[in-house]
This record gives sequence, structure tokens and C-alpha cells, in this order.
Amino acid sequence: MRIRVKRTAGITDPDVVVRVAQPGALVAMKLQSVMNRPVAKERTDLLDIVQLTLDRRAGPTARGQLSEAGDQLAADARLHARRWFIERREQTLRLIQGLPEGADVDLDTVQLAGELLLAELNRPTRRP
Repeated sequence: MRIRVKRTAGITDPDVVVRVAQPGALVAMKLQSVMNRPVAKERTDLLDIVQLTLDRRAGPTARGQLSEAGDQLAADARLHARRWFIERREQTLRLIQGLPEGADVDLDTVQLAGELLLAELNRPTRRP
């Protein structure tokens, strides 16, 4: 990603190129790390997963990337997606709603995120 900072005086600094994680990789990483995090980070990780999964621009990319995950990554992500967004969806909702920015998330939204993730992670064709 190329970032350009424009100063208020009209002087533009040179572009800075930074590496950023792809949305599918972020979702997979956050799915696996949720249970090992303090509650505050657990909340933000779960909200990030919902937002990345359902975002109009990042969502299709994230889900598409997950559909191409290797067998082991897909199995791990599937386990955690099922755990946090289907089996423990009420707990996930309470955690997310504990954040000011999570107040508008409801149970249907949590479940939809889980179902979309699982639809991609359950695809039969995988890369090694």
C-alpha cells in the first residue's frame, strides 16, 4: 500500500510504501488468537472479524482468500469460526456489545458472519 501525507502548508512528503496484511489472513489470524487474548482484545478481535467478513469491499476479498486456504489453515479457521460465531454466538455478541462500536451488532449479524465464513472454509478444493 502506498501512503502519501500532505502537510497543511501544501508541501507533500514522499510516498511511503508499507506492507499490510490481506483481509483473509487477518480473519484467520484473529480467529485463532481470540481464545488466547485478554478480554479487551478478545472483544476487538471478534468485532474485527465481523467487520472484515461483512464489509462491502474487504468482505468478498477476505472470504475469497479463506476459500483458498490450505487444508490445515482451513480446518483451524473452521473450528474457531464454528466455536465463536455459531456455538458461542451469544457469548460473542455480549463481548462485541461491550464495545461502544459494537453496540449496533446483533445476534443475526454474528451468526451471518459465522455462516459466511463457514461457507468458504467448507469448500472442498484446497491448496497444500
